[in-house]
Amino acid sequence: MPQTQDALLLREAVTAAKVGNKAAARQLLRQASVHNPNNELVWLWRASLSESPKEAIFYLGEVLRINPQNQKAAAWLEKCKGVTGAAAQAPEGPKPVGQNLSQPPAPGANHTTGAPARQSVPAGAFEAGQAHTHGVLKTAESVGTTTIRPAEQAPAGSMASARAADPVVIPKPAEAATRPRPSVIPFAPASKGSPALALDPEPQPRWRCPFCQASSESALRRCPNCRAVTVLEDLKEIEKNEGVQEKLVRDSLARYEATPADKRSFEQNVSLALGHLNLREATAALPHLKAASAQKRNDWALNGVLDQIQWRKVILVVDDSLTIRKALSSILEKNDYRVVTAEDGSHALAKLNEAVPDLVLLDITMPWMDGYEVCKAIKQRALTRKVPVIMLSGKDGLFDKVRGRLAGCNDYVTKPFDPDALLKTIKKYLSGGA
Repeated sequence: MPQTQDALLLREAVTAAKVGNKAAARQLLRQASVHNPNNELVWLWRASLSESPKEAIFYLGEVLRINPQNQKAAAWLEKCKGVTGAAAQAPEGPKPVGQNLSQPPAPGANHTTGAPARQSVPAGAFEAGQAHTHGVLKTAESVGTTTIRPAEQAPAGSMASARAADPVVIPKPAEAATRPRPSVIPFAPASKGSPALALDPEPQPRWRCPFCQASSESALRRCPNCRAVTVLEDLKEIEKNEGVQEKLVRDSLARYEATPADKRSFEQNVSLALGHLNLREATAALPHLKAASAQKRNDWALNGVLDQIQWRKVILVVDDSLTIRKALSSILEKNDYRVVTAEDGSHALAKLNEAVPDLVLLDITMPWMDGYEVCKAIKQRALTRKVPVIMLSGKDGLFDKVRGRLAGCNDYVTKPFDPDALLKTIKKYLSGGA
């Protein structure tokens, strides 16, 4: 049985890691994770080749999403999250040289010898949390203060140990007497005509939806008002989300787009990308993801979503019916394709001038130019003649199918189409099976 594309890319990545070419290995692993986001070994290897603890935490989280029982990934993740020193060392993994693909080395390991790296995490990546105490009692007469330290060292890891390094400073009586007293304003009830003082102002909401501005005292992954997913961590969760209030989200996108592209903040770019993804418009989300990634290069959750989207196969959907375009976009986006739409033949040819898709779904009955004419134009262009074209038609006659073949189409699907049958036909041409 032939190996899948992600398995081949993984094998090449391991070979690159063995010879010390980590940059090439990382690039191959990124492509492998796009071809199959549920390949556990690919994410393990990405974690082992990560350049920072935050990056490793993201990749290990993907491993546990696929297989919550993976104890090795859980141990690595706890190690990365629990480190409090200046340098983090993940548990030592097996050596990659001479080993099979099921045993990636631990994050931060030397990939040519298998030994842990001298410093697998940049210094200062985590806050130092350990303090050492000494049984000292010292008086500082020069500053007029007494510094008291505990006579006995607290057990390591206890709260007393963590705070023992901070001396307790007690001012001398003379110094305390010279300090100015804070002014005290006595409380008096408000008179009839004066407004009452607000002693306990209402707490501000801790979370606000980036689309409909609904608020909550706790952060929510999905807004209960507009039904949009508001976090960018899990692309599948966004794409499978149902019931999004499209008008609310589109209105918010218009407000964000009113700001010039070069003036948008990171949060605005992320919100624009999230809005388009909630509407299953990954192609429209892509430029905003790229802009946000340029603003924060170390946001690994964002970069993971960007990788998955930009490596997807692109399908051009040409149909004069908005309903059909939306239905096809929803089906294809849920199945890891990126969709570009055109409402007629002239718009379709204009889209082909911008970028070459991997496949075209082409309606036959359209105004101005029918599907046969558009298909001939596609097949006559040097850059697009090899692009598979699948024609969509409400007619199932032999004459229509023959005419489509003469125009150069690769296949013919009758409306109303079965989504599973359509996906099977698309996969046949995009996987190199035809």
